[in-house]
Amino acid sequence: DDGDETAYQQRVYAWCTTRWRMRQASESNVPPSHEDLLEEPYLPDPETNDHEIRAHNHTKPSLRVPRQIWDRLLGYQKAGLRWMFTLHQQNAGGVLGDEMGLGKTVQIAAFLAALYHSRLLNRPSIIVCPATLMRQWVREFHVWWPVLRVSILHNTGYAIRHSTDAADDSRSDSEDYEYDAYGDAPNKASRENLLRASRLVSHIQRYGHIIIVTYTGLQIYQDALLPHRWGYAVLDEGHMIRNPDAEATLACKRLDTRHRIIATGTPIQNNLTELWSLFDFVFPGRLGTLPVFNNQFAVPITLGGYATAGDLQVRAAYRCACILRDLIDPYLLRRIKADVASDLPKKSEHVLFCRLTEMQRAAYKAFLSSGDMEKIMDGKLQMLFGVDVARKICDHPDLLLFEDELAGVGNVGSRRLPPDYGDWRRSGKLTILHALLEMWQPQGHKVLIFSQTRQMLDIIERMIAQMSGIKYQRMDGTTPVQHRTALVDEFNRSPDIFVFLLTTKVGGLGINLTGADRVVLFSPDWNPSSDTQARERAWRLGQQRNVAIYRLMTAGTIEEKIYNRQIYKQFLSRKILEDPKQKRFFHSQSIRDLFSLTDFNASDSQHNDSESAMDAPADGSLVLPSGQGTSAQEFRPSEGDEDSDVNGSGSNRQNASHSPATAPIPSSANAAGEDEDRVLQSLFQMSGVHSALQHDAIVSSKDGDSQNVDQEASRIAQSARNALRDSQRLCRQADVRTPTWTGVSGHAG
Repeated sequence: DDGDETAYQQRVYAWCTTRWRMRQASESNVPPSHEDLLEEPYLPDPETNDHEIRAHNHTKPSLRVPRQIWDRLLGYQKAGLRWMFTLHQQNAGGVLGDEMGLGKTVQIAAFLAALYHSRLLNRPSIIVCPATLMRQWVREFHVWWPVLRVSILHNTGYAIRHSTDAADDSRSDSEDYEYDAYGDAPNKASRENLLRASRLVSHIQRYGHIIIVTYTGLQIYQDALLPHRWGYAVLDEGHMIRNPDAEATLACKRLDTRHRIIATGTPIQNNLTELWSLFDFVFPGRLGTLPVFNNQFAVPITLGGYATAGDLQVRAAYRCACILRDLIDPYLLRRIKADVASDLPKKSEHVLFCRLTEMQRAAYKAFLSSGDMEKIMDGKLQMLFGVDVARKICDHPDLLLFEDELAGVGNVGSRRLPPDYGDWRRSGKLTILHALLEMWQPQGHKVLIFSQTRQMLDIIERMIAQMSGIKYQRMDGTTPVQHRTALVDEFNRSPDIFVFLLTTKVGGLGINLTGADRVVLFSPDWNPSSDTQARERAWRLGQQRNVAIYRLMTAGTIEEKIYNRQIYKQFLSRKILEDPKQKRFFHSQSIRDLFSLTDFNASDSQHNDSESAMDAPADGSLVLPSGQGTSAQEFRPSEGDEDSDVNGSGSNRQNASHSPATAPIPSSANAAGEDEDRVLQSLFQMSGVHSALQHDAIVSSKDGDSQNVDQEASRIAQSARNALRDSQRLCRQADVRTPTWTGVSGHAG
């Protein structure tokens, strides 16, 4: 990075000199003057004029985008620059919510470069991002506009790492841990590191242009960062501030600038409170205080989505969703790949419901009848404890062995482990993963495997290490930040690396892994956006092959309930961001529903799982090719049933017949093109897969138009609008650096 001032000056001198000589159109050896070099970054390209984006007020200066930048942008990316310049003129911020893989980083880097080039920005800007993405930002700025000084404020950045008075400071290591929106706040910086940070910030404030810091680093170095004014504040993976009361969220909202941009492919992840938190950063007070927003919008919209909702609640939810969409629409730009990147290869996404092994089933039943479960039901033990145990059994029962000793170790070769620890035959999902890898390796695919925990990744790694001829890499939270970019680049370049093992938290954010064309999500996350972020690492701009994504879940267990909850959250997101008229109903689940186990026997090939079956439109049904050992029956919801229940009996699931586990698995594919249905058919011939469904068909399904909203629903919606206006008026009285009242934190409003 440009904490190395000498290297920065050398790069800028070479860049400016080259442009200056092109402008002179001569072979003169006369060097440019100091004044020439200072002026060069603000001049048009030597061979053509800048592209101008005119201001709405024609008396104001236009945004001049260097031609070398403009001509390399795609059409929708150019539209993104126009949108950001519109917000700039309004002194407002916005959420760049493009789907993952459409180049949000490129758009923001190009926009900031154009602002500095146009002399419309005379203050430095700050970019807050996960640690894994810091060097990606540096790389993009160096490629798109090398004259910008881009420094990293992190213990891996040049200015901190090469400080002349640098001393060992163990507390700086806390920067290496990925920020968790609901985790604990990190320790403050040591006096020595704070002095180094202050020097770097002062240098950037005086000479420009960009400083990059992690969410954790913003908290650690807030005493050095928050007193200064900034040209722009950019939050990459901005859903990190979805917890409105988190220390990192409050620190971001105290940054002194009205020009604020959030880049995130998942503006709504779990609930509308998180959407409020994001918008309160980019446009403080736009959605009022959090208590007003929850009472007037979040609660009515959420209640209208339950299966028990009355007609008035459903219609009021629609009206409130329309108002909310109109409030955020000017400040949210969201494009999806299907609309703007039609040349991308195809993507298919499959959910495989795997059978528990006998050991897993026995462990699951034992836990459900244990004293700990009784305590959970009586409220004497936290439910999250039970969730953790149940999920470990679903992944692999050995995760419950030596739990205290293994917590956080992440050591595959630990001598405390028995020789057969993590045997893949004891896990239904590992059995399927083993079969998939054996199938894909000779076909020339490259695979990403995501796990929620390092402990499960250890077990997967043990299995892969025992398979012949597999070369793999691994990246998790213990991987040093400075090594992560090299690992990603090596995987994308090398055809010999078959598997990349990643934790969802580290490998699922922002990085480009287009070298892979197969993605396996080993265990579901309560937050559907975590899984979505992970799967999009491969299906993005630059991908040349069709991508297939496989979600592995254990049938009839807590993982099905988690998946059910994921679908609900994704429909809630679509209701606000895309289509307020959609109507899909969900049952709320009790703790007893959550901790239950559905038994499947050999005669249930057409089993109707009333707790977890998902309905989807007829054209989204999964039909497997007919063949030996395959049930080719098709499951469709009843047509015209507007009130179809996602927990109901209409199922888009294909069930497997129970052929012997020794059914043959194809090791190669037709050279003309591989049909993923063959993969599914082969897996169905094993005893380990109970059923499968088309995930992308479910989440993209749409309902018919709702009926006209009646007078009472309109009154409820108008009351919500009026309450919000009153709250907005109070919020506007506060300074931009004052966080909005959440009911717990903040003061504005």
